[in-house]
Amino acid sequence: MKLAVAAIGLAACQPAAGPMLDALEPAQGVRGVMVTVRGVGFCGAGAAADDGSCTSLPPGAVDFGLDLPMARARVVSWSAAAIDVTVPAAAPTGMTDVIVTVDGRSSNALAFEVLP
Repeated sequence: MKLAVAAIGLAACQPAAGPMLDALEPAQGVRGVMVTVRGVGFCGAGAAADDGSCTSLPPGAVDFGLDLPMARARVVSWSAAAIDVTVPAAAPTGMTDVIVTVDGRSSNALAFEVLP
């Protein structure tokens, strides 16, 4: 009996899942090019509508780079499973990581190559 109570207590303390990235399309490009970030959990605490849109846009961002100089991307469109952004002018040339933050939770990172 005590074991069951402990298991329920542990499950209740688990944090809500954050966004999870699956792919960047394309995986390389010059500054200013549009990139589609694909994954799940982009609506955050808000629900996704039947058409895949978020019922309300969550506080979120897409960043190129984990360390300085990181650059925030301009969002073109945002849905439950895809975010279209443009590669920021301040993104450093070369390999960088892209992350999505939704409701204060950051995703896994995917590699993107910023071409000169």
